[in-house]
Amino acid sequence: MPHPDLSPTMLLRSPWFWGVPIAALVGLTIVWGAKLNLPLFHWFNDLSRYTGEALWAHLTLLGDGVVGLVLVLPFIGRRPDIVRAMMVAALLATIWAVGLKALVGAPRPAALLPSEAITIIGPVLKQFAFPSGHTTTIFTLAGVLCFHTPSGALRLLLLVFAVVVGCSRMVVGAHWPADVLAGAFGGWVAAGAGTLLAARWRGGLRPTAQRGFALLLVILAVWLLLFHHTGDPQTLPFQRLIAVSALLVALPGLYRLFRTP
Repeated sequence: MPHPDLSPTMLLRSPWFWGVPIAALVGLTIVWGAKLNLPLFHWFNDLSRYTGEALWAHLTLLGDGVVGLVLVLPFIGRRPDIVRAMMVAALLATIWAVGLKALVGAPRPAALLPSEAITIIGPVLKQFAFPSGHTTTIFTLAGVLCFHTPSGALRLLLLVFAVVVGCSRMVVGAHWPADVLAGAFGGWVAAGAGTLLAARWRGGLRPTAQRGFALLLVILAVWLLLFHHTGDPQTLPFQRLIAVSALLVALPGLYRLFRTP
């Protein structure tokens, strides 16, 4: 069961609920107003020179939409409230990211900068920059988990983790800072709205609904293991490790869920 401090009323009053999207909007305003998109992009994009490319390639994988949902699989049979909230939040996040990408159609760094002025790690992407889908995904996942734990330390850790994964999108050359900030805003709002809406959907906690969620997540894990292509071969072992680990950790919960009459 969720901690009593995580009721909808308390959640709406929590600085965790409003702080991240407000900070993202303020950052977005500053980046656009001060014309910092290009210099900030170059600063982040140069980081791989000091750390190596593999680190960021693997970090950015954690923002992939399929990976983000597969990471929910271990909660099956253990935290139905988290699974329910994540399913609703994922739908809202998809509408935000996919809808804005199609509407804005902004070019990515690789479409505007000469190849010698940018480091690309992974596939070369040129269109549909705004907002960052990977950042939206990781902030949605981190937000849902944050709203379902009373631990301030864990919340801070989840937020820092989401920020690092979001920043990886600039390091790999896929997004501008404005894209990442917009993804952070949309992902966290989707997590908050999804958590609030899910709390009113009692049917989402029923075994029938949870089994449906479980089947979807298992299918996605198998897809991630066998068929999913991100365009970066170096992360394929990590991708498969995530899929196998999620399936193995989820086995006890799946057993309890499907054993229940």
